[in-house]
Amino acid sequence: MAKFLWIALWNANGLAQHKVEIQLFLQHNIIDILLISVTHFTMKSYFKIPQYNIYYTNHPDRKAHAGTAILIKRIISHYEVPNYDEDSLQATSIRVRTLPYELTVTALYSPPKYNLKKDHYDSFLSTLGPRFMAGGDYNGKHTTWGSRITTIKGKELFNLLQEKNYSFLTTGNPTYWPTDPTKQPDCLDFSITNGISSTYTATEPSHDLSSDH
Repeated sequence: MAKFLWIALWNANGLAQHKVEIQLFLQHNIIDILLISVTHFTMKSYFKIPQYNIYYTNHPDRKAHAGTAILIKRIISHYEVPNYDEDSLQATSIRVRTLPYELTVTALYSPPKYNLKKDHYDSFLSTLGPRFMAGGDYNGKHTTWGSRITTIKGKELFNLLQEKNYSFLTTGNPTYWPTDPTKQPDCLDFSITNGISSTYTATEPSHDLSSDH
């Protein structure tokens, strides 16, 4: 069973073209689990990294956009749990056998055009069990986790965190650098946690992987 885990979070903006750099990143940083959003996978996609298992969730329309995936070292005791594949939110989840309990680890992506409400977030997060870490590109901005502004979507998510006493992990720095010069960098990627003491968590930024996140 795992006692400590190194978990990385990344929006790939298309996973297949990053295979070589992902292998180097995982090896150099000794990453146990990589949470990936925006894979652009379809049923025809094939992706394999030595010594890692991959689990993924495609967009329900079966086209090459959105989607999530998790890469986890094979030596870590774990099992896959049912995924979540709505137009407004895709998520891939595994349950890791840690000491002294099991932990649900989730990679999540919510496209920006969907303004999810508090009840929608609640219905999803409540399926993850008493202890979870759900990381990804929420596309919900709130100054509390480091965004420049607060949007309606971010406010709905923040209200749920307060109501349920959930916590979040963020670097507080921008995670998205738009190619459009009229737009400014912002924080869109972070993790929501429950049942994990802040004593056992630490967050730091990394610029090793290439995408617009």
